Amino acid sequence: MKKVLIVNWDGYPNFPTGGIYTWEKTLIESMPKYEFVVLNVLSNSNSNSHYSVPKNVKVMEVPIFGATRFEEYCPYKYNLASKIFRTTEKVIKNKFMPLYRDFLESVFSDHCDTDKLANTIIALHDLMTNYDAKRFLQHPMTWDIYMEALNREPLYRNIAFKEALTTYQLLQRSIQLFSIEVPDVDIIHCSLAWFPSLVAVYTKKANKCPLIVTEHGVAYRELLLFYNAFMFDEPSKLFWKVVSHNIVRVVYSAADVITPVCKANKNWEEKLGADPSKIKVIYNGVNIEKFKPMDVAREDRRPTVVTVARVDAFKDIVCLVQAVKYAREQVPDLQCLIYGTSTNLDYSLRCIRAVKDLQLEDAVKFMGGTKEPEKAYNAADAVVISSITEGFPFTIIEAMACGKAIAASDVGGVREALEGCGILVRSRRPRELGQAMVNLLRDDALRRKFEKASIERVHREFTLEKCIENYKKEYDTLISSYAEGMVGEPKEAIPQ
Repeated sequence: MKKVLIVNWDGYPNFPTGGIYTWEKTLIESMPKYEFVVLNVLSNSNSNSHYSVPKNVKVMEVPIFGATRFEEYCPYKYNLASKIFRTTEKVIKNKFMPLYRDFLESVFSDHCDTDKLANTIIALHDLMTNYDAKRFLQHPMTWDIYMEALNREPLYRNIAFKEALTTYQLLQRSIQLFSIEVPDVDIIHCSLAWFPSLVAVYTKKANKCPLIVTEHGVAYRELLLFYNAFMFDEPSKLFWKVVSHNIVRVVYSAADVITPVCKANKNWEEKLGADPSKIKVIYNGVNIEKFKPMDVAREDRRPTVVTVARVDAFKDIVCLVQAVKYAREQVPDLQCLIYGTSTNLDYSLRCIRAVKDLQLEDAVKFMGGTKEPEKAYNAADAVVISSITEGFPFTIIEAMACGKAIAASDVGGVREALEGCGILVRSRRPRELGQAMVNLLRDDALRRKFEKASIERVHREFTLEKCIENYKKEYDTLISSYAEGMVGEPKEAIPQ
């Protein structure tokens, strides 16, 4: 049985929500002839650990915050005491610090040599698996070297202390991933191109195996939006943009195949430096036996729009609430049902305030998460999506498979999925989104046209079987090619 290493960040199986979880769970369950090792890098060491996985799946949970010695969490035996005792001051200064300097030099550079950075990551991994990573990374010299590296760059030396400390801590937490030892595998599959995927760089060399990177949303784009909330001055934002770009580039460089879920992501990846010859778009697929038109009992017959989405800023639920206000000017009895969970209390409270301020308590209802999204879609007259960023969202193709007309913001791969099957509007334009709802609810002929076209398009382009078959083909081809020596060893991306 061939073994696959899946590299995640806050994904399957600990976080059972969102498109990436759906994609990965479906992928694994559809490939029983493969054995999967899921490396799930966790932002919260207290994340959900009560889950069930198939017999062909093993999970390595790796918390990057709240832990500095992964040996305490990984289900493998390490002689931690001997590592600690042999990590002497001499080893720290003579072996670790030169590599640490090289790493910072590469990731800080506007002209990063990705081969050099990859080799430094490999060397750090070799060192950190034989010594105590905690003693390396908590040594006072790391801060001194970090500030020296910042001060060498005229644009970075003006970063405020608070921002410098934030970026330092983020990088330290990411570097500690290099101390993880992973089992032998036949192929590596990363669900994103970000810091956790640096594990794949050294794993690829150690196993002389192929690497696939699948981006659902472009991590560089979406996570810069997230991290900007922690960085306020212009030098720190510029600095983190450069660092993030270099991390993404080294992951792209190491990959044998990059499989974005839409052409919109492909365009981003090429702009970020990915080799176009490596990129193959594989669209997400939906189970058309589960997601299909069906009769669902409704509490009332008011015109109803539904969204199935997390309650967070990227889904722009506040914009959706505002759009409902505009739509009710023409359809006074319209109601909006929002199915989704939230891990962001501040944003959830902001959404509740928006409903109250706009006096929409009777029109907008937060339904919580659902394990039966197909019923939620089928309870709608139309489905609406208000996101500010997306990859190739499952909620779009699931709603289409249920035969629903859709109004959605024109972001990411939404246009590729929805073309000819719904109404696209500009993101963060609540009046436009509200008018799109009105058009779908009032124009029966238009709505029926989109409903029919949606089902036909999903059955033709976005079935689960087609998606899984494409990944199986990539796995089999790459594993066979490496075994037969048809594909060069990773020396092109990672010189030996």
